[in-house]
Amino acid sequence: MKFFLLALAMCVAGIIAWRQLRPGPPPPPPAPPPAIMLDPAPVINEEEQAKIIRAANDQDSAVRWESILFLDKLKAPRAFEVMIDKLHKDSDPDLRIKIIELLGQRGSPKTTVPLTADPFNPTAVTVVSPADEHARAITENLIWASRDALPEIRLAALQALDTLGDYSVAPAIMDSLRDQDERVRLQALKTLNSLQDKKAAAIEAERSRQEELRQAEAAKRK
Repeated sequence: MKFFLLALAMCVAGIIAWRQLRPGPPPPPPAPPPAIMLDPAPVINEEEQAKIIRAANDQDSAVRWESILFLDKLKAPRAFEVMIDKLHKDSDPDLRIKIIELLGQRGSPKTTVPLTADPFNPTAVTVVSPADEHARAITENLIWASRDALPEIRLAALQALDTLGDYSVAPAIMDSLRDQDERVRLQALKTLNSLQDKKAAAIEAERSRQEELRQAEAAKRK
């Protein structure tokens, strides 16, 4: 009897020891870092931004450009206003060209040209993707610049309109085909060709999207 109780005690002690010494489950993997949803905060406050706006009127064109570029990076409320004002009024053509190039990059990739909801049905309702007010202002000012007195400005504006990619501006570019400067006429044709390619690509993408929707709908019915 004593041996039985001793053996039972040893078994119980062994089970307790095994439970205490056995490795636990691995720790859960660390949670992924939270997604950064907000733009980084400006490195200067609004009062200091006002100083940068004043620097955009500096006598040195390099200072004016760096001020404009910094305001754009800050997404300052008045950045676009300053940019457009300098586009129209600044005395340095090189600065105006830099602004035009920047506007071409900042414009919306959306277009005002409608695409049919069903490209295989000519009676289908059209779907319009309107540009927002900011993008429309950029487009309008680039079109204005394409008629500037300086051919270098007109050339840069046509290139920026190509970069912008809004093929609804094609009719506004037609006047540039009669430009006195052959470089401007050539760029106008290059821009029109590029916009036509972009329009064809957009229509083809819409056709592909519609075909995928039809195939998905057909698969559901099976």
